[in-house]
Amino acid sequence: MYYTGKVRCLYCGEEYEAEDMFEGCLKCHTDKFASNLTPVYDLPKTDGKKETFMKMFPGSNLETYRSLLPFKGTEKLVDLGVGNTALTKLDRLGETLGVDLYIKDETRNPTWGHKDRLNAVLINKAVELKAPGVIYASTGNNGASGAAFAAKAGLPCIIMTVTGVNQTLETFMQIYGASLIGVKTTPDRWKVLKNMVDEKGWYPATNYVVPIVGSNPWAIDGYKVIAYELYKNMDELPDKIVVPICYGDALFGIMKGFSELKEMGFIDKIPQMVSVEDYGPVAKAYNENKEIIEPVESWGSVASSMSTVWGTYHSLYALKKSNGLAISLEGNKEINEAQIELAQTEGVYCESASASTLAGLKRLMAEGKIKKGEKVVLLITASGVKDTKVTASYLPEIPESNAKMEDIYRILKDTYHLQVMD
Repeated sequence: MYYTGKVRCLYCGEEYEAEDMFEGCLKCHTDKFASNLTPVYDLPKTDGKKETFMKMFPGSNLETYRSLLPFKGTEKLVDLGVGNTALTKLDRLGETLGVDLYIKDETRNPTWGHKDRLNAVLINKAVELKAPGVIYASTGNNGASGAAFAAKAGLPCIIMTVTGVNQTLETFMQIYGASLIGVKTTPDRWKVLKNMVDEKGWYPATNYVVPIVGSNPWAIDGYKVIAYELYKNMDELPDKIVVPICYGDALFGIMKGFSELKEMGFIDKIPQMVSVEDYGPVAKAYNENKEIIEPVESWGSVASSMSTVWGTYHSLYALKKSNGLAISLEGNKEINEAQIELAQTEGVYCESASASTLAGLKRLMAEGKIKKGEKVVLLITASGVKDTKVTASYLPEIPESNAKMEDIYRILKDTYHLQVMD
């Protein structure tokens, strides 16, 4: 068993032997700064051969990586089939851009998104700790994922959401039997979470404090498995891994997975992590070499699952540890165009936040920070079917026809630029 039962502060290195610290490190916390904690492992040294890793972790399910996840118990893990998602090469887009381009397609997870990685660990940790239930502040993807895993485990689930949330995601959260309550503001949600954690002992999935600390630190380790899968499935690791970030949990988790592979001797270098934001609080702090992440202005992004004016220290940590890159976008046009391009060039329909990875890649290539010939993996975090309203808002109306072939040919030519007549 590699998990020590301890957590360590990412900023000051203070260690705690505790499994109930959800508000970050106590030692270095200030009214402007908070650092998340991360579980500590006593990892083995190996001969560094890939076949050794394959023998140590021969399967592809959650149970395979149990010793690299923060569990003390030995009971069978609750699983919906999370992970082992497709690694797909984007030949046409890659050729156009001049890079060796892939996606790690997290839409193949049980609830069509990468949050299943986090919740597969979170729900099992809640069960291990005999928590009375789990509680979320969520407007969609995370809440739906957590509700599904909680249902599988037979564990009560409360989701504090915001009134007027995306109807599709609201339905998605409700169908699994979670108790949804809508409030008007994010601070209202966080106040409820803190009370339920402190007074009732419920297990929190999401952040509920300011300064922002990020999600449950034990659950974040679920994202490490993405790094293990990339190591298994690629002959050579990518130069860059592009991740859309909100509070940066996946960015940090993937980096940590590679860091552990390096510590065990399987790789010599951590691939560069690349963060993409719409508003850019992390990019601003990182590119200005600051450790305090200050809030920034918003501009009404369609990428709701990543939109935040706040940032987390563990995002900065992941970028610094990997000598990474950080970019922010400037408007919805480039996000929408990237969503269309992925769908119509490669058959990948992802949510707006996921499409931002392609927009960010293009921006960084234009700036010369990602060069032609490099190997790049885009993390596709969730399916576009979760928010078709956004996509439909910029697509044209479907033309009507009288079903006469002359009219059909005309529409195909004039509207779709498709010539089918001799």
